[in-house]
Amino acid sequence: MKQKLSELQLSLLIANLIFAGPVISLPQIILQQGDQNSWVVPIIIYPILLAFIFIIFGKNKNTEWLQHVFLVGRKSKWIEKGFILLFLLFAIFTLVRDLRGMSDFVATVLLPTTPNDIIMVLTILVTAYIAISGIEVVARITSIHFFILFVIVAMLPLLLMNEWDFGNLQPLLGWDSIPAILRALYVTFSWMGEIFFFLIIISNLNPPRHARRAVIIGAGLGLFLFLVVMLSALAVLGANIIRESTYPSLMLIQQINITDFLDRLDLFITVAWLPTLVTKVAFLLYAINHCYSYIYKGNTNKFLFPISLIIGYLSILMFKNTMDLLRFSFYTWNLVGLLLEFLLVVMFLFVRRIIKKRLEYTEAET
Repeated sequence: MKQKLSELQLSLLIANLIFAGPVISLPQIILQQGDQNSWVVPIIIYPILLAFIFIIFGKNKNTEWLQHVFLVGRKSKWIEKGFILLFLLFAIFTLVRDLRGMSDFVATVLLPTTPNDIIMVLTILVTAYIAISGIEVVARITSIHFFILFVIVAMLPLLLMNEWDFGNLQPLLGWDSIPAILRALYVTFSWMGEIFFFLIIISNLNPPRHARRAVIIGAGLGLFLFLVVMLSALAVLGANIIRESTYPSLMLIQQINITDFLDRLDLFITVAWLPTLVTKVAFLLYAINHCYSYIYKGNTNKFLFPISLIIGYLSILMFKNTMDLLRFSFYTWNLVGLLLEFLLVVMFLFVRRIIKKRLEYTEAET
């Protein structure tokens, strides 16, 4: 029986893709490139993502054809197989980066005496168990935890009201800030382009005609939360501190001070945030397994645990330490991610044309 997702679940999955991973340390490199005006980056990037979404869906409001892009078991041409293989490579790169980022964060902040290998194995076991249960389970867990995280992040400006310093946001936008903002957009877009993963689950949406609206809402929701974190971090910490901090978002919530006894809420907020990152990793594992099932020409979960363990240890072997991961995430991934996303969009346009012609031919025969 095919698992179904609601419009709300799809929106929350997309928002979680955009927010859960980048919020760890992406504000650091954005501030290094865009200075105190970096808070406008989420606002500028949203119209770009909207254009990206409309290119994917096309002018026609009928989105039934999208259900055939990742349809397992059907015959496909070489360009469709090439698109799936490229999509698989994109998913593996993203998973390796986010998995290592999460394990490094846990090892640094929560479990400093626990070896990375143990943290990685435990993380893989949990995320693989969620992924093997299906996309409906992933969506339900995401919906619960992301709602909690949304409430917490939306309250950050209120919780940090006594710490705000509007002088940290000055000078405001000017012509001199345009090159810096463009550099910040460049390092951000490769992360935000991960909304392309919605193609994996578009056929599970019920009804499918609401897919475009769900993706647009999800992208806006994720960017809104990222804007709140960026603006709060800038106003409370200032650009100079964020540039030097590996985990600026953690440092931000450590500044919350409510009366004399509620001054260490960072652990509770971190515990609320970590499950959203776990569900994102589980979603990426599901995407990899789905791509493999397409190539295998049959739905199968028997290779999911071996694949997840291989990817987990690959994330350990690829990066010697946290700084090596950050260099890859902030510099190498900017170029690699943008290149993969550009190739995926170009190939998708050809795949879309092939699928539409095939469907028209089938309808004409019937």
